[in-house]
Amino acid sequence: MEHQEFDLHYQPVISCSTGKVVGVEALLRWHHPLYGSMPPAEFIPVAENAGLLPAIGEWVLERAMTDAKLWPELEIAVNLSPVQFRHVDLESMLRRLIVKHAVDPGRFVLEITEGVLLEATDRVNTVLDAIRDMGFRTALDDFGTGYSSLSYLCNFQFDKIKIDRSFISSISRVDTTKTIIKSVVTLGRGLGMDIVAEGIETPYEASMMTRFGCTELQGFYFARPLPVEEMVKFLETYEPRNPDQEPGSLQQPIAGDGLAG
Repeated sequence: MEHQEFDLHYQPVISCSTGKVVGVEALLRWHHPLYGSMPPAEFIPVAENAGLLPAIGEWVLERAMTDAKLWPELEIAVNLSPVQFRHVDLESMLRRLIVKHAVDPGRFVLEITEGVLLEATDRVNTVLDAIRDMGFRTALDDFGTGYSSLSYLCNFQFDKIKIDRSFISSISRVDTTKTIIKSVVTLGRGLGMDIVAEGIETPYEASMMTRFGCTELQGFYFARPLPVEEMVKFLETYEPRNPDQEPGSLQQPIAGDGLAG
């Protein structure tokens, strides 16, 4: 942070109904001067153990609010960590950043993993209520990777569910996966939630998840996470594609760098 080596990359979120970009997800990147690109899976746990994650989390939110002014028509998704709920006055910080950057909180989707909900104390519930009262939208991230996902949908109010890539990657091989995804989509839509399919890597996956009833798609099939300058160019040249096309033979996934999530 002191040497300004952190950066945010953005991955587009595509509407299933129009094929247009409706949002972007902010993803933290670190380009180390000696070791090059450092995967978040390596440096985030170190930062957490060192007690630095609250400061990094605030930096991410502040940077995302600054960058959001480049795309006034798009929704911006930002991940919140369990540490921010435990050790940060998240409500006060968000209120301060809204005023400082003069942003509309309704444009931001704060993504929360099941790790936060596993510690669903009165404090967590109060913070979640306050986030919604401020106007922020919320999403349950990596849905299906925990143990009590269905109960979370009943006990907490989310605007979106993000179906984990592990389900999507097996839809061509495992029939039960299709049944599970259809059930989750039906339940989520019935509760008034948007459904985002993460990790889309092939036209087949895009088509199938659209036909299952998902509202938005995200993944390497559309674009990798891009630095701000490249995202600006991407948005200028992007041609909307129709995800709801006949799912032909399964195509090979686009090779990823493992840093999409």
